Parts: sequence; C-alpha cells; structure tokens
Amino acid sequence: MSIITLTTDFGSKDYALAAVKGRIFSDLPLINLVDISHQIAPHNIIEAAFIINASYPNFPKNSIHIIGISAEQTVENKHIVAKIKGQFFIGADNGIFSLLTEHKKIDSLIEIKHPKSDTSSFPVRDVFVDVATEIVNGTPLENIGNQRTSVKSWIKNKPNISGKDDLIGHIIYVDRFGNLITDISETFFKKHVQDKRFSIIASSAKISKIHANYDAIIDFSQPLKQRQKAGKALAIFNSLDLLEIAIYKSDPKKGGSAASLLGLGVGDSIKIEIT
Repeated sequence: MSIITLTTDFGSKDYALAAVKGRIFSDLPLINLVDISHQIAPHNIIEAAFIINASYPNFPKNSIHIIGISAEQTVENKHIVAKIKGQFFIGADNGIFSLLTEHKKIDSLIEIKHPKSDTSSFPVRDVFVDVATEIVNGTPLENIGNQRTSVKSWIKNKPNISGKDDLIGHIIYVDRFGNLITDISETFFKKHVQDKRFSIIASSAKISKIHANYDAIIDFSQPLKQRQKAGKALAIFNSLDLLEIAIYKSDPKKGGSAASLLGLGVGDSIKIEIT
C-alpha cells in the first residue's frame, strides 16, 4: 500500500493540516499517511530540507512526500514533482529541491500543470493532494506536466578549512532539546583531524573529546555521587553522522540547553582547532 508523508509549517492550531488530511482520505481512504513534521519554523526551507533529508531514506520506494513550505506558485517558484532515488517529492521550486538533491541524481523532474496552481492560496490541499492521488493511481509523471531539466539553486554554507588548518563548521539545525547539529560529518572530521589533538570551540564551550553517545560522558565506575551531573557540554557524532554539540541532560525549559546557554543558532559557526 502506498505511503504519503506530510512536511509543513502549519503547526497544529489552525485548520490547514486537518483540511489537507481530509482531502487525502477523501481521495485515498486506504492510504498510509505519515506526518514527518508540522513544526517547521514558518517559511524555513533549510530546516524543512534537513528534516526531510534525515527522514526519507528510511521510507520504501514509491513513497510520496508532500512539502508544504512556501508552497504558493509564483513566476519564479513553479510547482514541481521530482522522483529521487525511487521516491516522489511534490512542492514549490523555491530552493528546497536543490537541498534535497545535493549529491543525488534526479530520476525525473516535472513542472506540474494544474488549473489551480496559479490561483490557489492553499496549494498543498488544492494542487499537491491531486498530484499525489494521480501518482498513487498510476498516472505517469509525464501526464502530470512538462519535463524540466533543473531546479532552483539554494546556496548554503559548507564546512571548510581556515588558513591555520582549523576546521570551520556551521550549525544547520537545533533540535527540541536545544542540541546544535552542525554540517561537519564524521568523514570530513576524520579526514582532516586524523589522530591529532583537537578542541571544538563553540562560543564559550571548549570540547576536546567526542563521545560515542550522550551517556558515554558518565564514568560508571565512579560512585554515584562522583559522577558527571547534568550541565556539561559534550560532542557526539549523531545518528546522521554529523557533529552535534549538546549539554548533558539539558532541558530547554529548565536551566537551558546548548542553544540557549551558548547563544548559538542556525547559521552560526563553530571552530575545531587542530594541534
């Protein structure tokens, strides 16, 4: 049975999300519908791309992903459907597709032809659901619109090496715990750091060790009273193999998090000094 996912900045207070789901179930009552996230910051394409990229590789082939971020069609941002690694993505060509397809081949790219694309203020419901339904029902993509050869580019920061051979990375996502996820991959780190000593400089935090996981900061051979308590800055390579900076057992609502205590957010830089 087909799967349709939804990623939007709708939140859960307003009617928009329920309206979209209602339309989907009206057209496809037996569909498997999965919410990826509806808490994307308004119009935040980078955040949406990060979450979708982290999620979709876990879905089976022929899954359909509806993207409801800055979805209205304009002269510059046409509605498109792309097939990438056997899965379908429907949204506006506002730059997000270049972030989804970085280092990946687009198997098929179609500019959607739909009577409501140019007029609807709610294209996720009025256009994207119709396109998803067509795909589920077996309509070839070439019957949905016209072929295209490229998507709108979105230029983003990339990790680099400074003149002193230090590594410069950037925070690309802050999760609900306030942990800071960077664009430094484990492969990039190991290639440049190798077996040298290093210090990760993130605002006032200076970290000289990367742990296997969050609880690895605890020395369980020590008596309970002598063990590391909450509040210590630490670094790990997370499940996406990206360098993440966290405050051990942090709670953003109780005492702060890496984001609030270090004063860092998306787009800010960190440095890895190699000695």
